[in-house]
Amino acid sequence: MTNSIRSSSSSSLIDPRSGFCNENSTFYSKRNPLPLPANTSLDVTTFISSQPHRGTTAFIDAATGRRISFSELWTAVNRVADCLHRDVGVRKGDVVLVLSPNSISIPIVCLSVMSLGAVVTTANPLNTAGEISRQMADSNPVLAFTTPELSQKLAGSGISIVLEKMGPIRGVRVVGYMSEMMNKEPSGKNRVRDRVHQDDTAMLLYSSGTTGRSKGVMSSHGNLIAHVARHLVEPMDPHEIFLCTVPMFHTFGLLNYVMATASLGSTVVILRRFELHEMLAAVVKYRATTLVLVTPVIVAMMNGAELIKAKYDLSSLRIVRCGGAPLSKEVTEGFIEKYPTVDIFQGYALTESNGAGGSIDTVEESRRYGAVGLLSSGVEARIVDPDTGRVMGVNRTGELWLKGPSIAKGYFKNEEATKECFNLQGWLKTGDLCYIDDDGFLFTVDRLKELIKYKGYQVPPAELEALLLNHPDILDAAVIPLPDKEAGQCPMAYISRKPESDLSQKQVINFISEQVAPYKKIRKVAFIDSIPKTPSGKILRKDLIKLARCPYETTKVHYLNGQARRRNRIEKTMALDRKSGFCQSNSIFYSKRDPMILPPPNQHLDVTTFISSQPHRGKTAFVDAVTGRRLGFSELWLGVKRVAACLYSLGVRKGDVVIILSPNSILYPVVSLSVMSLGAVITTANPISTPGEIAKQMEDSLPVLAFTTCQLVSKLAAAASNGNLPVVLMDGAQADEKGVKIVGSLELMMENERSESRAKHRVNQDDTAALLYSSGTTGKSKGVMITHRNLIALVQTYRLRFGLEQRTVCTIPMCHVFSFGGFATSLIALGWTTMVLPKFEMSKLLSAMEAHRPTHLTLVPPMVVAMVNGAKEINSKYDVSSLHTVVAGGAPLSREVIEKFVKNYPNVKVLQGYGLTETTAIVATMFTKEETERYGSSGLLSPNVEAKIVDPETGRLLGVDQTGELWLRSPTVMKGYYKNEEATAETIDSEGWLKTGDLCYIDCEGFVFVVDRLKELIKCNGYQVAPAELEALLLAHPEIDDAAVIPIPDEKAGQYPMAYIVRKAGRNLSESEIIGFVAKQVSRYKKIRKVVFLGSIPKNPSGKILRRELKKLTTSKL
Repeated sequence: MTNSIRSSSSSSLIDPRSGFCNENSTFYSKRNPLPLPANTSLDVTTFISSQPHRGTTAFIDAATGRRISFSELWTAVNRVADCLHRDVGVRKGDVVLVLSPNSISIPIVCLSVMSLGAVVTTANPLNTAGEISRQMADSNPVLAFTTPELSQKLAGSGISIVLEKMGPIRGVRVVGYMSEMMNKEPSGKNRVRDRVHQDDTAMLLYSSGTTGRSKGVMSSHGNLIAHVARHLVEPMDPHEIFLCTVPMFHTFGLLNYVMATASLGSTVVILRRFELHEMLAAVVKYRATTLVLVTPVIVAMMNGAELIKAKYDLSSLRIVRCGGAPLSKEVTEGFIEKYPTVDIFQGYALTESNGAGGSIDTVEESRRYGAVGLLSSGVEARIVDPDTGRVMGVNRTGELWLKGPSIAKGYFKNEEATKECFNLQGWLKTGDLCYIDDDGFLFTVDRLKELIKYKGYQVPPAELEALLLNHPDILDAAVIPLPDKEAGQCPMAYISRKPESDLSQKQVINFISEQVAPYKKIRKVAFIDSIPKTPSGKILRKDLIKLARCPYETTKVHYLNGQARRRNRIEKTMALDRKSGFCQSNSIFYSKRDPMILPPPNQHLDVTTFISSQPHRGKTAFVDAVTGRRLGFSELWLGVKRVAACLYSLGVRKGDVVIILSPNSILYPVVSLSVMSLGAVITTANPISTPGEIAKQMEDSLPVLAFTTCQLVSKLAAAASNGNLPVVLMDGAQADEKGVKIVGSLELMMENERSESRAKHRVNQDDTAALLYSSGTTGKSKGVMITHRNLIALVQTYRLRFGLEQRTVCTIPMCHVFSFGGFATSLIALGWTTMVLPKFEMSKLLSAMEAHRPTHLTLVPPMVVAMVNGAKEINSKYDVSSLHTVVAGGAPLSREVIEKFVKNYPNVKVLQGYGLTETTAIVATMFTKEETERYGSSGLLSPNVEAKIVDPETGRLLGVDQTGELWLRSPTVMKGYYKNEEATAETIDSEGWLKTGDLCYIDCEGFVFVVDRLKELIKCNGYQVAPAELEALLLAHPEIDDAAVIPIPDEKAGQYPMAYIVRKAGRNLSESEIIGFVAKQVSRYKKIRKVVFLGSIPKNPSGKILRRELKKLTTSKL
């Protein structure tokens, strides 16, 4: 018996157009009837395997190309089931947990388990150990299938484990390996098979819990058989090649790619994880015909269509199926316009309905924009008034109830929730507000539980979201309720702007207010990089509600290393001051900025891949400001790929260090990105350093290869200790220099089309990407280990701070973290065009500005002062009208300098910032013109940054407007100092707090002010000079008894090194002799500029120099 129009006994009372029956107020499916097997003793595995088809290949691993045929599939299912039953003891009713990324093994495991009458439950690999533990406590599994990498999440649980493959494990009990089970011949003894009934539970999938805690949904074999049968009767080409783009732990992935396609004989290409360019490459390689995508991916493909079609042949693609959230008419038409041979078919279902709900199956149906399709075969529906319980008819909006053979049995061990959602007549109350139109098309309006109650009125978020998505500057949007004392709740919007947009809160509010009733107006707007969603595309409103309440109200938020998480962590209840971001309960300052969105930390991802996958419309990446040579983005990424291949052929591997000694160049980023893409580590050397200074860095970092220029190769050779360092020249070719071996030319590498494949090592986000040497605040310079995740977080900080596709001039050496992290890394991801100066010269900078019309400049204070002092000549001689933003860092600018600059360049705002090499540059910064008026400040804490102010004497935590040492915690904080555990332990504590060594305070508005430097660094022309380094040199002079170096203020340079000297008895050493002695051994910016002779250096009882006393003495003399 089926529930279609054709088989219904009351079919004469059913409107054939809408499917609505006036007699019982029920909508019936207009699809073909759903034939179901009469045999009640039938498991879903047997049902699937018994379906006839002509398919040959069942599954393909997209990454490896490994294939498994249908015959191999069913052989493997039988063998694994035999092992589970005989060797492990799995029996009917037992629960088996699957914790794995997408894999060919998952269909084998699931079909094997269900063939025994046991129950499959799946867990998201991204879940924390705590979340998995709760699911296990609820479902009580007897066995788990997982991978070696994920096995640690099960450590301590005591559960028996079958591993997908062999690998390093700890703290778990392994009882088998999938590879062995699949190859093990059955014992030959007859296995007693438990009889499985269609109403026995086959799957226990935990719903996403978008409005509360997740619950275990019990799906029977009959439910799953009905889903498979629906695919057998509804129009679907069995020769389609599906690309599995969704997680197999999710109901959609399991129902369709483990079961339905296997019954049709279709081929499924499995992506281990979703990444847009990997997906597109797989479409090309395997000629996939069908994709299943969530709305954000469809939007991304539409926006990046030109680049995608230029790079990928998608001619095989015919159908894109979309679920999770309805597509707007504009998105649907925009996608079809860009991909005219591809049709978009939407659908609607829930975990509780096992694929049943609504679907669009033809091109004609897809033209009903906003609809999620006709009711699925075998499905009945009702529209019920949520307030009165009255059943309603066509074009009436109410809660959607569903009934049919696919509807789940209920919630596991949760009778209360089952009674709330499933009534005695078998109706599932979906919680979705919907209506069905005159032609039987289903439209979803909103989630019932997500209605916003404003002064007694009901406001559907989805209605406002649909309006917002029509705005030309909005990429994605979500609307949530914001508590309000007077109204109860009011609508608040989270907006993801299109890359080039500077859309404001006021513009968004006005846009909506012109189109809706007063009670539906949006009252607040926050901008966010992306809207958090479940794997199926549903908006995670509970996360946004938490985000809206924190950090300005008392709420429960999870923090780890400065980043708010929705995963369970140590829970802290925090009352934060709205203005300063200060939390009284833990004395921590939290950033007031919108949080950045970062990839899951356990996702394998290198920064090069991350940058190359960012969407933008930029064309030219770099321009040589001297020669005019241009490097387009396509040329950049082709060069990176080719250079990486060449480096691999030269033996560069993951973890190897490669040094670059070069002035600024448009090819500098090609080198660094290539190296990091391999998982190797780039270390940068300052071209003005002496051979001795470079030698120290090389002795510490031990590079296996070097990039340099013809002009600098002799300096590199003088620094090299092994006498045979392989060198790649960046600007031509020449014979070997003594001490090095020339092994290639960068230009030739970029032109080298290497055809051979290479193994790419898996790169973790916490692997070291760059080794940048700090100025050595306590003496010897130290290697700062910056990870891929540090740089990814920096990219996301830049994304929140700046717009896309701007123009700038590189004025700072790329060997410096400020320039390396900005020009050579982050701005590439944003599609900026950077004009590159080999070195800073004011006249060349101004000429470049006039010729290339930059919008932004990054300057250190001496450059700003120079532009102030030369303003009259600059404005009369050069056209700098394109400039609207100057980003200043390195040292605070005085109010006088800023006011003079703005007076001379009235259309330019000066954004100051604060950062260290150890924090991957930016940790505090200004975003807006209003913030620039907080003179003397370095800005607000950057996104996801936490700060403490600590009394350096007592260690006591201080509060607002109190001066102490600044401690920071952030996703950009370094991994540590290279090969220097002692210095790392001194700088980063066990909770991840970085001790900056800077005296600072944070005011009542959350602005950071730098007062002094505990570590006594001298900032000279943007460079850092360590007094201890110069003191060590001075003490090596035979006529010097003692010495101390301090900074002396200078209007142009910021500071200069000044030395206090105690001469040995009877010596007449002069100032000029001392200055000359040091000048011969150090870089120009480290030279001592003034010398004063003393009888003794003031020190404390422990022997530390009292620099404050010397500064006072200097001030009195000046």
